[in-house]
Amino acid sequence: MVTLLQKFFLIESVICNKLDFFDTYLHKSTTKLKIIFFMKAKNIKTIALGILFLTLFVGTIHAFVFPQETRCVFVDFYDFETDENLCYRTGTDKETIDQLKKQIKKAESRVGNFWGEKTATPKFVYCQDDEDYKKFGNPYMTPACTHMKIGSYVVISKQGLDLDIISHEISHAELFQRIGFFDRLRKIPTWFDEGLAMQVDLREYYSTEDLKTKTNNLQDLPNVKKLTPPQTFYRTEQVMLNYSTARYTVEKWYSKEKLESFITKINDGSSFDEAYSNE
Repeated sequence: MVTLLQKFFLIESVICNKLDFFDTYLHKSTTKLKIIFFMKAKNIKTIALGILFLTLFVGTIHAFVFPQETRCVFVDFYDFETDENLCYRTGTDKETIDQLKKQIKKAESRVGNFWGEKTATPKFVYCQDDEDYKKFGNPYMTPACTHMKIGSYVVISKQGLDLDIISHEISHAELFQRIGFFDRLRKIPTWFDEGLAMQVDLREYYSTEDLKTKTNNLQDLPNVKKLTPPQTFYRTEQVMLNYSTARYTVEKWYSKEKLESFITKINDGSSFDEAYSNE
């Protein structure tokens, strides 16, 4: 007969065997987990390095193709002071900055009234001298311009310290804010983009009355709808007339209801022709 002591040793042996099996299994499982973790960590590191490399590559290409916009994105790293959403060179006189702030505030109010409300919050970059404007704005020395891709940046030259010009640029930023970069790039023709911005740009030179005197009472208007790509709208001898005609064309179409419907349709996937209607 098996004694009590023998039973004890038998049970102990079974338990020890089980523990040895569990320890071996645990060791193997832990090793597998370490291998899996190492492989995943290696994959994550590879992915992270790939993303970093891609970001640097795209950033380099962007800086090469769009140097002015890239500088605006990193304007805080230049010798610029920042006052809320306005950046300007250190040393710019206070009187100019105060005047600019007032013009921006009035322009934002005008744009808000036209659109129903203002949703865009662009960063304003003021360039006191022409060399700065060429670096941050564009090399063609327009009074102002707006970069719209990684956010929106309104770059203003000293010639652009004007309510109409600033309102014009903010309206560009407003359209960008409402439909995004890709829809604006793919769907919006230049004549409509500029014509829409011209609705808050009240310079007399672009008025309908002035346009009538230049086009035989509107009988000889340029066909701005056929001026594609954008370069053909801007780089012609009649560029000012193109702006005036675009303003007149959009003015005949515009109402707050039509504009709101247009934005909704664009965001829902409609083409420009589907969203735009003279009805």
